Amino acid sequence: MNIVDFTPSPFDREDPRFSGAVSGVDHIPDSDQRLHAFLVSFESDSRTAWHSHARGQLLICTAGRGAVGTRDGTVLLLEPGVAVWTEPGEQHWHGAAADSTMTHVAVQTREPGETEVAWLEPVPGQLSRGRGRD
Repeated sequence: MNIVDFTPSPFDREDPRFSGAVSGVDHIPDSDQRLHAFLVSFESDSRTAWHSHARGQLLICTAGRGAVGTRDGTVLLLEPGVAVWTEPGEQHWHGAAADSTMTHVAVQTREPGETEVAWLEPVPGQLSRGRGRD
């Protein structure tokens, strides 16, 4: 057993994986490098780009309010204690509400050397606020 520093650091504002101010930290244990755990904090109205995970992803909201959206227009609200599972290959985005920050833990697995995330295009602001679809 050991203590892990899970203090988020800001991502570069030019990082194409995100729109807005986002901080994060990840942990991949030496004893099982298939497990990937992330703590991600989104400032208000910040979000990920569209993406999918080869083996799915578990998102657990720990603070604030946000949402997870899929290509079919489904948007699920996140608040502390709410968890969402995205299926393997399901294209989705997640981020904070326009008037709130949001922090979540993201858990996913991959085999060493396997591509974990397929990053796609940015999510339009009106879509992430539930006012439209692409």
